Amino acid sequence: MNNCSIEKDIGIQCNKPELVAEDIVSDDMCMFYTGLPNKEVFNAIFSELDDAEERTNRSGNGENKGRPRTLRLVDEFLLVLIRLRLGLLLEDLAYRFRISKATCSNINKQWIMYLSVKLASMIPWISRRFIRENMPAKFKKYPHCRVIIDCTEFYTQNPQSLAAKTLLYSHYKSHMTWKALIGISPTGVITFVSDLWSGGISDKQITIKSGLLELCEAGDAVMADKGFLISDLTTPRGLHLIIPPMKFQRFNRRQVEETRRIANLRIDVERAMERLKNFRILQGVMPITMSKQASHILKICAALSNVHPPLIQDN
Repeated sequence: MNNCSIEKDIGIQCNKPELVAEDIVSDDMCMFYTGLPNKEVFNAIFSELDDAEERTNRSGNGENKGRPRTLRLVDEFLLVLIRLRLGLLLEDLAYRFRISKATCSNINKQWIMYLSVKLASMIPWISRRFIRENMPAKFKKYPHCRVIIDCTEFYTQNPQSLAAKTLLYSHYKSHMTWKALIGISPTGVITFVSDLWSGGISDKQITIKSGLLELCEAGDAVMADKGFLISDLTTPRGLHLIIPPMKFQRFNRRQVEETRRIANLRIDVERAMERLKNFRILQGVMPITMSKQASHILKICAALSNVHPPLIQDN
């Protein structure tokens, strides 16, 4: 019996993956493959996953642990990050890591559920006091702004069910989509990510269902696009809604200036969503079969986006 056969018998992988964690040596490589700014951040996040061995165990519990892991824990983590960052198909990842497609699929499912819980603290709802103490100078006209919100959509496949098609069809995108509400602080940190809802939901409905307003306190201000007609929701809570003036007639000079000022501040939430979609799994058309994982994937990508330098540099 040759060495390879012996290694197989004891559950050690014979063929080394094309890429392992030690191969990520430069910041550019780390950003390209994982979406993280450098290897130090990669190692720091992985070091916090102290219960990953147990929580991502696919071999059962008790004395019978079943077959050992095919990959090292750190390489499983790398595999999942590559899946999120580059949007590679499971078949491709299975080939690169020298594992079966079924094993690759199981690794992804277990890690997605695990990371969505473990990294939840990286999307912090920042206290009002902290926000006001660190309010960028450009928000001096809106010192009580707590969160800037907007919706974003992600393409998905055309379902077979007619009822599902009706719910998922987005008139804005002219396509089947999932829709999420994203909130950032005035400093540019993603502080709120809703679950994904069907693309046909309105901005007002998703604001209600997401629970965002329950997190705000009386006296806070919420900045949004003019499509968020939610003043009947914010006013009773003692919240101030900052939206551009509605154009019922020709704008006067003050209204033009206010529209320009709000647009310049709201652009940061667009930049945050652009950074979020640098994770290519959120680009293209996501399969319907990913519907149970999609919200978790979105929140993981948002958490990983928050490890990058702040979007707003206030001198």
